[in-house]
Amino acid sequence: MQQSEVLEALKAYITNEVLDGKDIGLETTTPLLEWGVINSLEIVKVLNFIWNQFGIEIPAEKVTAEHFKDLVSLTHLVLGIAKES
Repeated sequence: MQQSEVLEALKAYITNEVLDGKDIGLETTTPLLEWGVINSLEIVKVLNFIWNQFGIEIPAEKVTAEHFKDLVSLTHLVLGIAKES
């Protein structure tokens, strides 16, 4: 699993499913929580997407504001857990 693959999949999911396809200029470093791009309900949906897309379950203790800060942080979380398994 490549970083670019995970990053693009997460960006596409958030753009299409969370933002309903609206182009808000979502970048890899856009602050997802701070700008209200995702909320607690959307985080659950993103976790389900990660499970369905990559077969990776994010442990509850890893669901933190730091890990969901932006797409880069979220991608590093997914790749880090993938390496552990």
